[in-house]
Amino acid sequence: MGQTRRNGPSKGDLREAAILEAARGLFAEKPYDAVTIDDLARVAGLSRTGFYFYFRTKDAVLTALMSRFWDELGDSHVWFDSTGPSPELLREQLRASARLWREHAGILACAPTTGELREFTGRVKARYDQRAADKIHRDQEQGSATTTLPAHRLAEMISAIRDARYEQLAAATDADLEEAVADLAQAIERLVYA
Repeated sequence: MGQTRRNGPSKGDLREAAILEAARGLFAEKPYDAVTIDDLARVAGLSRTGFYFYFRTKDAVLTALMSRFWDELGDSHVWFDSTGPSPELLREQLRASARLWREHAGILACAPTTGELREFTGRVKARYDQRAADKIHRDQEQGSATTTLPAHRLAEMISAIRDARYEQLAAATDADLEEAVADLAQAIERLVYA
């Protein structure tokens, strides 16, 4: 007698997804520190013991949520692969990441509390900064970007102003989001392509 192949996700996959969805909702409603393991398990329809079968800690849940978000965000970085100022691609990249930032504000507002989470967010920031620095360096070599500052310093500045502006987008309207994109695009263009 042959084995029957499963169609669709397993019960374990569904339970893990339920925990992540519970976390997404709870982190949007309450500060990270106010959400407990019991809250996550209850909203996901599991016991506390059942929760621990899938995640070791609350930070592990947050890391899993952020990982999914950062992969999606990384896919939106079209400007990094362009040559020269490419203002349309810069705005497209900023718009996509601003929308993701607004959609996931509850998750992103959670401060890294453990080494695991700090390490993860550090790697994400380093990846973003490196891609920005590589783009700026190529443009410096071609003569379109300023050489007043090294590419890695300019990339760090872009990251800082972007993060500061995106943190204001949690309850932003579409018009607010477009204003943020315009502000950031103009700042980046002046900073890098003065």
